[in-house]
Amino acid sequence: MTNKIIYSLLVAGGLLSSCTFDEVDDVNLNVKIDMETQEIYAGDEVRFHIDGNPDYIVFYSGEPGHIYANRERCKADVESMVLSYTIKQQYTETYYQNSEVMGVWVSEDFNGDYAPESVKKATWTKLSGTGEGMLKVPTCPNIRQETVSEEADFSVYKDKKFYLALSYQTPLVEGAEKGQPRVDVKPFKLDKIIDGGLSTMEIPSTDFGFNYVALNGNASGNFNADESMLLFQPGNAFTKEFDIWAISQLIDPSAVSPDKGEPIKALDMGTDSYVYTYKTPGEYTATFEARNANMWNSDVTVKEVKVIVKERVQDNED
Repeated sequence: MTNKIIYSLLVAGGLLSSCTFDEVDDVNLNVKIDMETQEIYAGDEVRFHIDGNPDYIVFYSGEPGHIYANRERCKADVESMVLSYTIKQQYTETYYQNSEVMGVWVSEDFNGDYAPESVKKATWTKLSGTGEGMLKVPTCPNIRQETVSEEADFSVYKDKKFYLALSYQTPLVEGAEKGQPRVDVKPFKLDKIIDGGLSTMEIPSTDFGFNYVALNGNASGNFNADESMLLFQPGNAFTKEFDIWAISQLIDPSAVSPDKGEPIKALDMGTDSYVYTYKTPGEYTATFEARNANMWNSDVTVKEVKVIVKERVQDNED
C-alpha cells in the first residue's frame, strides 16, 4: 500500500512539473515609430522599433486589405460598383454586319445549373442594346471590325447576388461561304469600392468562373475563358445558327476575403525593428499582433500605432 501511495505522488508530481513546462511567458511588447516627432510622407520608409519578448509577430499596415479589425471579416458593405469591358469583333462578313452579335445579361434567379434547360428557364435582363442607357456592344456598321469599350455604374446590384452572362448569337445564313465573326472580350471587370479602397474582379476563369453553355449550335470551336479574356470563335460550321452563352458563377459583391497581416518574426529571428513604406497619403492604424505559444498554451497582445502619411509636394523648378 505504501509503495502505491509513493508511486501516485510521483506521478502527480510529474504531471504538475509537465504542466509547468507547458506554460508560456506573458507577452510583453512595446512599439514606437522611429520618426514619431517628424512628418512622414508617401514613399518614406517608416521604421517601427520593437521591444519585448514575443515569439511571433504579425504586422497589419492599416491599408485596405490589411486592417487588423477585419482579419476575420467575410462580409463587407460595398460603397459603389462599376462594370466595364472592351469587346473586339472582327472578321465580320456582310450578313453579320449592322447587328448585335454580342449581348450582356444579368440574372438574379438563375439556379447555377449550367444545363441549357436551366439557362432558358432563368430570368435574364438584357443590359446591352442600341437604346438609351443600354450598354454598347459592336454592331460593325458596314465594316468587318469594331472595338467597343464600355463602363457603367453597377451600384444598383451592390447589395444583391447575381449572375453575369455574355451571349454570342448569329443567325442561320443559307449558303454562307465564310465563318461567323470572332469576338474577344478583354478586359471584363467589376470594380468595387470597399472601405474606401478598390477591389477588382477581372480574371474571367477564376474571379468570375465563366462557363460556356450552347443553347443552339455547339461550343466545339474556340469558346473559352482564361486568365485575361473571353473568346467566342465558332469553327467551320458556316451555315449553322449559334447561341452560345458564357455565364459567371454566382457573384456576391459583399463577400470578401479576410484582411491579411505580414508575419515579421518567428522564434529564431532576432527582430528589433521593422521597416514599411506607405505609398498613399492617409491616416493608418498600424497593428502588431504578438504571440507566445506552444502546443498547449498561448498568450497574445496587440499594439496599435497611428501613422499619418502626408502627400509629398514637389518643388517646381524655374
